[in-house]
Amino acid sequence: MVYHIMWPKNTAKASVLLLALMTNQAHAFDLFEAWQAARVHDPQFASARAGAEAGRAKTLQAQALKSPQVSLNTGMVGVNSDNKISNAQFSNAQFAGGGAGTSGTTDFRTRTDAGLNLNLNLRAEYPLYDAARNGSAMQLNKQAQIAEVQLTLNEQQLMQRVAQAYFDTLMSADTLSTLKSQLVAVTEALASAQARFKEGDVAVIDTHETQARYDLLASQVFEAESNLQLSRAALADITGNLDAALVSLPQNAKLPMAISGDLQSWLARAKSNHPSIHAQQLQEEIAHAESGKFQAKYSPVVNLVALAGGDHLQGLGAHDADVSNRQISLGVQLSIPLYSGGMREARYQEALALEDMTRNQTELVRQQATREARTAWLAVTTGQGQVKALEQAERSAEIKLDSTRLGREVGDRTTLDALNAEQELFNARLALYRSRYQTLLALLNLSAAAGELSEPRLQEINLLLTAK
Repeated sequence: MVYHIMWPKNTAKASVLLLALMTNQAHAFDLFEAWQAARVHDPQFASARAGAEAGRAKTLQAQALKSPQVSLNTGMVGVNSDNKISNAQFSNAQFAGGGAGTSGTTDFRTRTDAGLNLNLNLRAEYPLYDAARNGSAMQLNKQAQIAEVQLTLNEQQLMQRVAQAYFDTLMSADTLSTLKSQLVAVTEALASAQARFKEGDVAVIDTHETQARYDLLASQVFEAESNLQLSRAALADITGNLDAALVSLPQNAKLPMAISGDLQSWLARAKSNHPSIHAQQLQEEIAHAESGKFQAKYSPVVNLVALAGGDHLQGLGAHDADVSNRQISLGVQLSIPLYSGGMREARYQEALALEDMTRNQTELVRQQATREARTAWLAVTTGQGQVKALEQAERSAEIKLDSTRLGREVGDRTTLDALNAEQELFNARLALYRSRYQTLLALLNLSAAAGELSEPRLQEINLLLTAK
């Protein structure tokens, strides 16, 4: 009896994808190219870039707070006006028939029953001293710096996300390839067991055990093909590239077996260089500036003010008066807040509490950064030892499989023994693949925790993939 697997149409696509992933390495999509594509395609990073651009505008806003402010006001209203001036003093040689030097008092009255009042005023103001305005300008500059730090953090996180998705795809491809190789071996073992059973060399139990192993592997292959498609789709969401072959990690690749510096040096660098800590320290400075804006109880505001303009009352009736006023002024304006109902003191107390909150948040972020560095450092050091141990485990499993196969040929081992030995070899191989990828990711995560993840570091990892 011959057993066949009927592959669904969607699994055929996965097989083609696997073939594309594992062949044509010369034109493959490597890790660094994936990162460059993600910088252009990834919507999350595009959002971060837009946020940084918005943050840069804060610098212009800070400059505007220290620049002259010019405003123009104009309007036209209907007016019914009656103005009277009593006891107006005058000195006029020709007034009321008086001679030279005649002086006295009189009353004046202007009346407009229906008229239009036109006004036009130009006002320019330049801040000479304003503690609140200066504090706001400093806060805006700090917010612009936070935007740049946040963009750096998003760049590092994008590198980590690209590497995670890239290695997940490679691991899925390795898993599928390993399972298919194992399925081929079990298929051969099943055919051999059936032939030997017909000849009476082995019991039927060998055929049943091999068939059960075959059926289990067939289901695992279906699952692995699905996982490969999902992993590649996740990578495509970030990079926009769904079909290009990926560069796989060579089986004989030698991972870096040492990292510069001990744990304490990495923790110290994380405490001082992590982008999240820089951003939080800037937030703390912003909170301090906010409390400074209300610290002085009677903080004055001094402005240089220039004003030019006037108004014109145009009478519409035959006996309505026309009145014009014009003025130009330049001077210094002083404002002192004497009493605000307790608002200024309340704002100051609020700012002090928020400043204390940001100090505690800075310490929390610092603790999180050191935890990330510690976790990544342990993952790197443990992963390096684990890779070395699994490489030896793979060699031992290969030797055991060869011995078991020889024993089966001479009758000392059963088909199930050979299948179990094959299973041990493939399990060790998959564990080795997984450990390699996890160690490489840990190296990137450690650099990110110390604020040192950059394109040169990503290139170092990429060279391991492209090395022949």
